[in-house]
Amino acid sequence: YFLGDQQPPAWNQWAEVVSHAPRKPFFLGDLPHAWVASDYARSVLDMFAYGRDSDQSLVLAAGIPRDWMQGVGVGVSRLRTPYGLLSYTLRETGGRLRLHIDATSAPPGGFVLPWPYAGVPRSVRVDGKPAAWRGSELRIPAPHADVEIWTPPTR
Repeated sequence: YFLGDQQPPAWNQWAEVVSHAPRKPFFLGDLPHAWVASDYARSVLDMFAYGRDSDQSLVLAAGIPRDWMQGVGVGVSRLRTPYGLLSYTLRETGGRLRLHIDATSAPPGGFVLPWPYAGVPRSVRVDGKPAAWRGSELRIPAPHADVEIWTPPTR
């Protein structure tokens, strides 16, 4: 019964809009489209982490507004990625930006934190050891890390 409404008949799926009278014009209004919803969900998830193919890294928090980082901060828990589950918290307090990463594994290119502010960071430590920026990015190779960045004063 259900397969009788496939358009075209040999297709193995249903179109978004199906009618019992395919040659009769009709209007159902502006229907929700699944591709729009999936693009929106993907865009929101990419704010928190996305895979960068050029160097096989996971870019963290590239779309997070600065005010989300302040106070309690922002984080994800058990986010599925191509490299396993990812959890992290990101919080700015007292002139320091703190990132804690807890992942099941590290991508081949590591984790990348883009610098979210104007100006340049004063200093950075990964697991208590000094680290260096490459341009405006900090690369973190380990799946478990504590990052502390001293931020420039706000104007």
